[in-house]
Amino acid sequence: MVVITLLYAFLLFERGVVLISDPQPVAVALGITILFFPLIALASIFYEIRFGFRLAKLGKLLERSGMELPEYELRPSGKATKTSGDEVFESLRRKLENDETNYLLWFLLADSYDKLGDRRRARAAARKSISFAKKAKAL
Repeated sequence: MVVITLLYAFLLFERGVVLISDPQPVAVALGITILFFPLIALASIFYEIRFGFRLAKLGKLLERSGMELPEYELRPSGKATKTSGDEVFESLRRKLENDETNYLLWFLLADSYDKLGDRRRARAAARKSISFAKKAKAL
């Protein structure tokens, strides 16, 4: 997917340069506007890859910490069942009340949301985990 996006960004950039070299003002304006799209694509790819590397590093920190990992009852699809997810959430909630800045607990919460299929909340918890890890100078 990254390669396809980069190819698209390159081709779009090339079209923008061609339009800028045209003598008509409308084509030049369109070319300048088109040049911004590849920049946005490259920035998006950079931030997503950096996000993934940071989460991978947090996963390694979790492994090294020896922290007990939550147990889930999984469906055949690989997602956790509602009851096992609720049990894990309650356990993590209690732990987070005592230590709100523990980046490993936030990482486990993000993993729990992901296992239950809530990607939006999983990403939010993962961003919070990364933020706390940076403050603790773990990343």
